[in-house]
Amino acid sequence: MATAPEFQMPYEGWVDADRARPSWRSYVAVALIALLVGVAGTLGVQALAAQGGPRSEQAARDAVGAYLQSIAAGDDAVAEASLLSSAERAAALPSSIAAEGRLHSPRITGVELGDGTAQVSVSYAVADRTVLRRIDAVFADGAWRMQRTLGEVVPVRSTLSVPVQVDAIGVVPATRSLLLLPGRHRVEPIETPLVSMAGTTVDVDGDPRSQVAIDLEPTLSAAAIAELAAAGRAFVAECSAARTCALPAGIDAELPDPIVVPRIGQAGEVAVQVPVASGEVGTSLEIVGFMNPSLSTFEGMRCALAGDEPRPCGP
Repeated sequence: MATAPEFQMPYEGWVDADRARPSWRSYVAVALIALLVGVAGTLGVQALAAQGGPRSEQAARDAVGAYLQSIAAGDDAVAEASLLSSAERAAALPSSIAAEGRLHSPRITGVELGDGTAQVSVSYAVADRTVLRRIDAVFADGAWRMQRTLGEVVPVRSTLSVPVQVDAIGVVPATRSLLLLPGRHRVEPIETPLVSMAGTTVDVDGDPRSQVAIDLEPTLSAAAIAELAAAGRAFVAECSAARTCALPAGIDAELPDPIVVPRIGQAGEVAVQVPVASGEVGTSLEIVGFMNPSLSTFEGMRCALAGDEPRPCGP
């Protein structure tokens, strides 16, 4: 008769070995904890750097604030160092603006930090106008620097193509615009034997939307107009006598007073026109004068009847 096999307890060493062997889940858990600790540490370091490092938001605030203060204080060295080497410079340094005309009350109103870039919102006042602007900065050469100057392109227009002085910068209005920092800029008066113009000031707020322009109205002196008219009369008398120009018969040799006309030309180039008529037949005479740089004398003149080539005339 068969007997049932006797039951035996498992070998105790097997049980202990199985209990002592860590499962794969334990390894994964430990790895995840280490990873999270590492990430948290990295983020913590980055957060501290963002709060206080050289690339931080506070550093960007400080850099832009220093730039605004340099313009307000007329500090050329700080203003220059605040800009990228490739940034376009203003036509005149901050110190060229009189202290009472500089921007004031500069303030940082917000910062948007990117990867090595910052968009900094600022406010300041020029005269009685408060301006809101955004300044773009980049982290370069170990510091935050402005990508462009806080300036505004200002056209300089004039009724005569003569050189003028804006903040001691010589400008020929027919060919130039100026990039001007916010503030009150001075246009120097002109008082020469041939040209006169009152001095003036213009407030530039640094906001491109304001579309500021410098419009000037220098005038030719009575002596300048008289000298141009004399050259025109001599030209008409000469070509009439030589019959080398088509003039209406019986014209008045005295001719009326010349009229100053706008002309885009080189510095010191001005023009007047004189109507020349006899009865219903008429034409016009244009006299162009070229002044020396000091606007004190004419270096030359050219005269022409309508449709003809200009010819030297006058002194």
